[in-house]
Amino acid sequence: MTGRLIKYEIRSSIKLMAVIWAALIAASLLFSVSSNLLRRTFEGASQGANTLVSIVGTITGFMYISIFIALVAATVIIVILRFYKGLLGDEGYLMHTLPVKPWQLITSKGLVAAGVVLLSIIVAMVSLAILAGLSSLSVIPDIFSGIAKAWKEDPRYILIIVEVLVIMVLSLLKSIYQVYASLAIGQLAGKHRILLSLAAYIGLSTAVTVFFIILGMIAGSFDMVDLLSSWDGSAGNMFGLSQFVIAVMFGLTAIQLVAFHIITERILSLKLNLQ
Repeated sequence: MTGRLIKYEIRSSIKLMAVIWAALIAASLLFSVSSNLLRRTFEGASQGANTLVSIVGTITGFMYISIFIALVAATVIIVILRFYKGLLGDEGYLMHTLPVKPWQLITSKGLVAAGVVLLSIIVAMVSLAILAGLSSLSVIPDIFSGIAKAWKEDPRYILIIVEVLVIMVLSLLKSIYQVYASLAIGQLAGKHRILLSLAAYIGLSTAVTVFFIILGMIAGSFDMVDLLSSWDGSAGNMFGLSQFVIAVMFGLTAIQLVAFHIITERILSLKLNLQ
């Protein structure tokens, strides 16, 4: 059933985002053509032609920037509204009657929201690469050659890269779940739900900051900083140090993710207040 929820969520989320993604790529192509190809083509031409090229470049540049801003705004809005409307608004009356548990509803929305954010980041990077022109494509062989070189020297480097990417995705999901937990807390209010949600987000962020400060104090009392600084620089020990740091980051991120998920799931299970 979770798979069906994810499919439904994908269909509902992609409708708007697909249009913006396509529009951004198209705008980046137009801007790249107008600012590079047309400028080189009409170089040395009459003043009128150069003025026209400048106008076209300005229009396409403004179009690209506008759509880029729309992409950022739409991504944030989709993440928030799909949860708020789907589970806390009118749509929630239907969703909560389905034969599924609240954690399945939350998980489906969280996974799809993370996918939408990742796709938006990829599309934004592709659009920037288009603006950079063909010269940016030369970086791709360098990246693959660098990966091949790292694999040849020590395959463990690739493991570190994969682990860092996993932590980045987990951090993204954690950030989305923090928003969900804030919205779930905000819906407890009869009025001023958005205001309480903002206050809850600030409160959760403060709680996380205090948690890290306490952990830092505990680590300092056990001389963890001195222990890490005394780690020698041999390849084996540096790999061990990187695995220790990655494990700590993974654990801390996972703890936050689980905490935000539990807060959201418990509130939706016990204190649901549909609008």
